[in-house]
Amino acid sequence: MSNEADAMAMAADPSVYFNRSDYHAHHLPPAEVEAMQLAALQQRFASLRDRVRVLQATADEQGIAQVDRLEDGAKLVFPHTVYKSYPVSLLERGRFDQLTKWLGGLTTVDVSKVDVSGCDSIDAWLDRLETDTELAISHSSGTGGTISFLPRPKRDARIKGQVASMSIRDFWGLPADDDSPWYAVTTGYRWGYSEDARANRWVVENFTKAEENFFPLNEGRMSADVMFIAGRVRQAEARGELDRLEISPQLRARQAEFEETQSNAGKAIDRMLDTLISLKGKKVYIGGLTNIHTRLAQRGLAQGMRNLYGADCILQTGGGGKGVDLPANWLELLCEFTGASRASQIYGMTEINLIASKCSAGHYHIPPWIILYVLDPDSGLPKPRTGIQVGRAAYFDVVPDSYWGGFVTGDEITAHWDTCACGRTTPHMDAKIVRYAEKQDGDDKITCAAAVDAHSAAIEFLSEAG
Repeated sequence: MSNEADAMAMAADPSVYFNRSDYHAHHLPPAEVEAMQLAALQQRFASLRDRVRVLQATADEQGIAQVDRLEDGAKLVFPHTVYKSYPVSLLERGRFDQLTKWLGGLTTVDVSKVDVSGCDSIDAWLDRLETDTELAISHSSGTGGTISFLPRPKRDARIKGQVASMSIRDFWGLPADDDSPWYAVTTGYRWGYSEDARANRWVVENFTKAEENFFPLNEGRMSADVMFIAGRVRQAEARGELDRLEISPQLRARQAEFEETQSNAGKAIDRMLDTLISLKGKKVYIGGLTNIHTRLAQRGLAQGMRNLYGADCILQTGGGGKGVDLPANWLELLCEFTGASRASQIYGMTEINLIASKCSAGHYHIPPWIILYVLDPDSGLPKPRTGIQVGRAAYFDVVPDSYWGGFVTGDEITAHWDTCACGRTTPHMDAKIVRYAEKQDGDDKITCAAAVDAHSAAIEFLSEAG
């Protein structure tokens, strides 16, 4: 196959192209990978330049009519604010017709004929788009007072689950062709349209193979409306204007629904511990937050429960303590309770099809379908793709074919372009990743670890103001 044919086959479905082997993906000659990446970038630009309004405006501003080098892509990456570049008043006033029109400027998927006249909430709007289009939108949690909406199609959502499965299976040494079902226990909500809630779908599709084998911490939906309220509350508190915050009658009408979800969440820890114990001796995938897993392990160990699943247990944990002082031996406690031989840590984000497990040398590796750029934080220009570079991370994801895959993050990273000590040939990053916005006390991202806390804050506000 030619570079272009290989590139487009990889972009069409990385898991198929690499035979579901994450090992294969990360052991190609770097020159071969960059040739494929350039071919994919050129094809995506040629296809989308005049079909995605935001990309066309960016290319015109940069004076780019065609892509000649990988570095050209660094001039075309979007800031994350592009996915929330609508007036926030549209959400406050429920102008979902205007929001739909705005969304249409980010994607080639035709949303102009979607009837949103009956939508009286963000959740209802997202439900309508999910039902009536090929989109599977992922939204952020918006602690800055508004929400980002990524117009990912259902095809891309499926692919993200598959490449995440590849990474996880490689880390745990599972055969690529092993499709035997697992039981899964995770923190978070059973469903919703935030990225962490959508991740539950790929856990079911790629590991449990059946809904009844999947056990979340919280049943029910993580509501986008609740997250929007939580973000507005946080913003109003910071400004000392909480008494001026108004909530629409439509959301007031759903207060009982939100409170019921919150009430169920209060019983979640006991229920999850019972579930973990009931699955003793089975193949179990455990994913979620370090602080919650540690609480579960401490309570289980206190009841004499040890080595529930053996060394084959998949244990993925992250998020640190999130305001909770973890014991120094938290990892030992988790392994003693579950029987897992180790725990994996992952790096990923909503905007790109990447879930990377930390390698044996302590690095996160960027797969071939993602082009990594390290930008100078002041000039925005790309740094050399050699040696060790420190700067702002930006990516181009070659998978999307209906929206532009270029994205600049708020992450300060240390990137390595040489072969890693683990043997992988792909570019990789040190585990320590710092958000520039955190340095300026302005980070508007909320992690899945904070979702439950945000839900609680929103319900508390509704109750006190009601």
